[in-house]
Amino acid sequence: MWTDRTTTESRTGATEKLRSVLLSALLLMSVVAGTVAVSGTAAAASNVSVEQAVEYSDASGASTVELALSRSVTNGLDGTGELEVYLDGDDVSGTLVDSIEADGTGGRVAIDLTEDVTPDRNLTVTLTDFGSDAVTATDIDVTSQTITPASSSDSDVNVYHGEVIAIEDIDADPDSDLLVEADGGSVVLDGSYADNSQVYVLDTDDLDAGQRYDITAGSDTAGFRLSDLDLTIEADTNITDEDSVTADVTSVRGGTAATATLSASDGDEVATAVEILDGTESVEFDFGSQSADDGPYTVSVTDNQTGVTVTSDDISVSEAQEGEVRFENSVVSDERGDVVSVTYRFENTDDGYVVIGDESEENYAVSGQITDDDGDGEVTVLFNSYLAGVPNSGNASISASDVLSVSGDDEISGVSESGSFARDDLTAEALEAASYEMNATAGTSRSDDPDTTGTLRLETRSTERVQSWVAPKDADLTDEDIGIHDRVGANLTQSSEVADGDIVVHRITATGIEGALDYRSDVEGAGDTTAAFLQATGDGDAFNIWVNRTNVGANADADPLRLNDSNVVVVDDPDNDTYFVAVELASANYQSGTPIRGDDDEVTTTFVVSDATGLTDEDDSGTANYTITERDAGLDATDGLVTVEAAANQSVSGTTTIAPGSEVEVSLDSESEANPFIRRPAATVASNGTFTATADMSEYAAGVNFTADVLDVDSDSFAVDGDGRIVTAAVENDAAESSNASASSSEATTEEPTDRPTEAPTPTESSDGAVAAPTEAQTATGSTDTGTTAASGPGFTAAVALVALVAAALLAVRHDT
Repeated sequence: MWTDRTTTESRTGATEKLRSVLLSALLLMSVVAGTVAVSGTAAAASNVSVEQAVEYSDASGASTVELALSRSVTNGLDGTGELEVYLDGDDVSGTLVDSIEADGTGGRVAIDLTEDVTPDRNLTVTLTDFGSDAVTATDIDVTSQTITPASSSDSDVNVYHGEVIAIEDIDADPDSDLLVEADGGSVVLDGSYADNSQVYVLDTDDLDAGQRYDITAGSDTAGFRLSDLDLTIEADTNITDEDSVTADVTSVRGGTAATATLSASDGDEVATAVEILDGTESVEFDFGSQSADDGPYTVSVTDNQTGVTVTSDDISVSEAQEGEVRFENSVVSDERGDVVSVTYRFENTDDGYVVIGDESEENYAVSGQITDDDGDGEVTVLFNSYLAGVPNSGNASISASDVLSVSGDDEISGVSESGSFARDDLTAEALEAASYEMNATAGTSRSDDPDTTGTLRLETRSTERVQSWVAPKDADLTDEDIGIHDRVGANLTQSSEVADGDIVVHRITATGIEGALDYRSDVEGAGDTTAAFLQATGDGDAFNIWVNRTNVGANADADPLRLNDSNVVVVDDPDNDTYFVAVELASANYQSGTPIRGDDDEVTTTFVVSDATGLTDEDDSGTANYTITERDAGLDATDGLVTVEAAANQSVSGTTTIAPGSEVEVSLDSESEANPFIRRPAATVASNGTFTATADMSEYAAGVNFTADVLDVDSDSFAVDGDGRIVTAAVENDAAESSNASASSSEATTEEPTDRPTEAPTPTESSDGAVAAPTEAQTATGSTDTGTTAASGPGFTAAVALVALVAAALLAVRHDT
């Protein structure tokens, strides 16, 4: 976006005094000559006055000043040498006046100008030898645009609300009526042209934005639409005398100039600034810092083309309090090679100068000026101890700003290293494990008397451990919605056995490698943590990782896995010095070309921090051993049969070698054409390798056989091929036992009839799940239910009671006979 900016100081002092003296002199001369000057009019000259004074663009497009006189004069203007024109108090007669269009002898003076005057300017005209006297018109109405009604008009002019416009009619006379009507017929203006004038001045401030209006001047017409310029101003209304007074201005139209004026509490103009407005973004007017004594201030912004003006709320300026910068923690510890975070707190300032180290005591220091840009009152500085000293040697591949930076939206500038400690490259001895002085000072420069001091303790680094963990083959370990530690116990489990195709995760706990990874990301352009890790891995580099198959037989070297960005994902947790290096076994191959075998490949993973880092005198390593096993699963069965009942919530369980947290499916496929079904309930593998799937089998009949299988996370079959059968629901056996118990109780009673009902016997189930036929005794007592579904519920209880009552009645009748 191209902008043009001009800032000028207020015309105060000598300029304002000269203007006042000049205008006073002009008025005094008019009074001496027997005239009286009034705002917006001209002074009387031989009983001639100016009834209306206006600047506008005439039909030819020229900028014109029209003075409508009270009457014609005999001694009119004789050329341009008889008038003076003042713009904002400055005499511009020699540059602004072009020619005389009407000399006043017809009652009208028209002066053509060389350029348009915008409504934000103050225009004054004096006729020095006119009608035998002098006439002055001050505060002339400067219009923003001109509308000329015509006999035929089919287009509307766009006018912004608040503009002062001119309505021109070259045939106008005192009898020329002028109507302005809102779209729909409501009259908003019923007027007429002034004597000896061709222009009517219309202030649109009292009209409604968003409305269309019709103009009728005699028999001619025109139209315009009134739009809202949406000129707005926003300013921080509570600042200190160290802050800049700024105003952000927006409008719907861009590309035109606007003038902003800063005024003190007494109304005096302090400064002005001109900017080009942008129709899409706010434009800032900056007046710098201001004294608290002259506040509160206001900023007024005028759109030069339309004259529309907006004014800010009062801007209060107070004396700034003394600023202070202090440490959030005055003692900070980390391991050499890591990135140290130091947080600074700000009070009454946004700037601070920070130093880590001391040239005389520790032979090394790095410093810079920090700024709280996001306004949260704090800045976190990041000190990469792995890079320290390299810029100090003149090595241009690493800059001081790589060593000392800030997090978030804050800023740091002017970073430099000093002291005798310098390293030619990253293989040289790194900054020693020791205590380093820190200090901070409010402001933008270093001080011998800092506000606060602290201590940075760099500890010796180490490789703590390497462990083997496992995750499901479809796990997305980079999903930021789930923290890596939240996966532990869900789909990340420590294990010494990893199924072929799963993800083996090497959990590395090591200090002092964060700086190397940040260097790869911030300086070398690695796109993410994985890319940074792979860049820093290799012989002679910062560190290395080998994943080797070790059961290769005698007289053979270990066979490493090929690790690259297609099969490796790294998730870092530098705050806890932990790095999770995950390898997708399904996408990896051994360097020899031998495929990964799930028949007990033995693997040793070694992570080494190289002595080439300058962080250790000799290689520092950790190892983890694990076995790659076959991908397998099986189902629990009784006597070789997987059984479920013909009921809801039926569980089928099993075990598998794949990673805990994996989602598998149990497939139950009917072998009966009469009762076909395929059920695939899902299950999650538990930490001990077991899983349990639950299916609703209540819709299917007992006695149906099916084939059971287990499907992997990608729906491939484990080929379990187990035999299965649906058996009668256990609740039916419970009902049978209850019926038998009731029948036995009934037989124990005397032959005398009683009121207690006798329950009917129910069908019984054989050991293989088939339902037995009813006996003669059961048939005699009225039991005809031979179904396989257990009878239950209130209806069944009522039926049994009824049968028992009928049986008792028959016994009573037999006894009577």
